Amino acid sequence: MGVVEVPSGFVVRRAPVLTVTALAVAVVAAIVQYAAPAVVPVLERDGAALAQGQWWRWVTPLLVQTLGWHQILANLVALALIGLLGEWLLGRWRWAVLFAAGTLGGQVAAYAWHEPGGGASIAICGLAGGMAVALLVAPAPTPWLVAHPVIYYLAALTGWGFSGLFAAGVACLAAGLFLSGLRRARVRNAERIALAGTVVCTFALAAARDLHGVSLLSGMAVMVVILAGSRQKR
Repeated sequence: MGVVEVPSGFVVRRAPVLTVTALAVAVVAAIVQYAAPAVVPVLERDGAALAQGQWWRWVTPLLVQTLGWHQILANLVALALIGLLGEWLLGRWRWAVLFAAGTLGGQVAAYAWHEPGGGASIAICGLAGGMAVALLVAPAPTPWLVAHPVIYYLAALTGWGFSGLFAAGVACLAAGLFLSGLRRARVRNAERIALAGTVVCTFALAAARDLHGVSLLSGMAVMVVILAGSRQKR
């Protein structure tokens, strides 16, 4: 298998062990969070506690979804979809590296900007950012079954980052209309063009001091390094 091998369809080349494991941990963590709410302050982001030596707060904020059930459901669905496609597309070790890159980038930004709370979306963003780069550099045509979830996820994050839940829905609708327009006009590589547009939005998110934007860029940067390293070995 090469560095990036874009499947033409849902051809399962390996069991999605990492995604299933991450989903299981997320479900258990959600149950624990609501069964024992006292664990949330112990695990969420807290800059003062981190400064006092509670090093686990670099990782444990992934386990608590502090915005409520809508955040839990959104992250579970996104993790299942983006995680599954990412593991099939990129392989396990790249999945793990991108997951870690999104987490680290998001946590560093959150602590630097004094943003409390928690959520797994920053890790998912690392995967989505890496997938976006992989799809953009892969040989055309870009398979819509793989590209569309990434396009809509990045669009939703952009809308959410600037104006909340309603804007996230509007951004997804706009992405769908844009894609549909490109297809009706029979523009070649419509998915690649739409994907490039959402990647540009990622830079705007990061510039607006949004954690998702930073995590997406972290995943993209790591994937660029992976691709560059792979090409040097050839």
